Amino acid sequence: MPGRFTPYGEHRTVRVENADGRARGLGLGGQLAFTLDGRELTLQVTVQGDGSLWAVFGDTTSGNGSYRFRFLRPAAPDADGRTTVDLNRALLPPCAFADHFVCPFPPPGNRLDVAVEAGERNLL
Repeated sequence: MPGRFTPYGEHRTVRVENADGRARGLGLGGQLAFTLDGRELTLQVTVQGDGSLWAVFGDTTSGNGSYRFRFLRPAAPDADGRTTVDLNRALLPPCAFADHFVCPFPPPGNRLDVAVEAGERNLL
């Protein structure tokens, strides 16, 4: 589905809990907006070195039908901020596979109040 990235005027860092129980800073570069089932949704995202986006998100299936949270890595937006949001590409974080990985929990606002029944959801 189409998405629109809007960069923040400045780099932001929020403190979020991590899978190891410690709070750490998570850098955020902007907001990604998209429409799912007729509803406009947004995620705060990090901008990676190659320009691609990275989101840590939860939804109504988190912890009940899917892992506690997942990662999404949309492609770099074009000059007008357009990119594609493909929830089929939602990934389990590394900490879903082993306790020694440190993964950030979703930042405030990144818990969607819809069920995302796509992408990787649980370990088999």
